[in-house]
Amino acid sequence: MHEDGQHTGEQAGQQAGEPRACAFCGAQGEDAAVEATERLGVVVHVCARCRERFAGAAAPAAPADPVPGPGPGLPPTLGEQTSAVVAHVRRMARRVAERTWREEDCARCGAAVHVHRDAAGEPVRLAADAVLATSVPVADRWRVRDGHAEAVGHDDPEQVGARVLHDLVCPAHPVPDNPRLARAWHANLAASDTAGTG
Repeated sequence: MHEDGQHTGEQAGQQAGEPRACAFCGAQGEDAAVEATERLGVVVHVCARCRERFAGAAAPAAPADPVPGPGPGLPPTLGEQTSAVVAHVRRMARRVAERTWREEDCARCGAAVHVHRDAAGEPVRLAADAVLATSVPVADRWRVRDGHAEAVGHDDPEQVGARVLHDLVCPAHPVPDNPRLARAWHANLAASDTAGTG
């Protein structure tokens, strides 16, 4: 509250019971409770999934190849347009081929699973969505670093988003005791029920 008795916009929103929402994807709830200061000094709420996604995108992307422009005063020909589209599709295919993980559907529940390799080269099946690290037990926290999945194994205050093993949130297994993992388990169950009836 300011000295004149007025609440800031954020304080007023919190008093009104409005849930916090991620500034990037709109996700609400406890996973969107992390505040991050952006480059211009603006404080925004960011969910664990977006923090994980943007942390992996810290390295600047290679500049896109320029699309050849039309001749002076002429629109691009169909051949020039097609060449640009084909070049873009090839660039995207190269990026997918360079990924260190693959996405597959769980054979038991149909949920998306990201299959990474650990440092020993063994496959690790992680749930596609990251969660807020503090919302799950330390023993269940994973992260992807340098293209490899690794169990965190300790309480790392720098870790905001955490990955979890898909088996923890797969409806083919019992409901987890942890409330955050139980929500993901129920979401996968609902999705598999919808897919099974559709």
